[in-house]
Amino acid sequence: MVEEERVEEILRSLRRSRVRTEIVMYLYTIYPRASYPAEMSRNIGVDPTNILGGLRGMGNRFDESNSLLKMGLVEKVERDNVAYYRLSEHGKGLIESLKLV
Repeated sequence: MVEEERVEEILRSLRRSRVRTEIVMYLYTIYPRASYPAEMSRNIGVDPTNILGGLRGMGNRFDESNSLLKMGLVEKVERDNVAYYRLSEHGKGLIESLKLV
């Protein structure tokens, strides 16, 4: 039951943010590769600042508790002092279970 409530919370967060949804779907298409915010921005067509907001949260517009990292849909990978982000196993499983692809 707790897991169902968590899934509903995640889905509500994705419905409320086109940016978060676009990020998750982009990362799904390149899975298991990781991407950095500027690359996501170019491929999705969303401002890099909004990409960071969707990933980590930022001020009033992107609540940190609803960020993709906090929800466990995306994980941060650091290589050579550069932050990359990739879809987590949890995020991949959620997308596939909802048949969003």
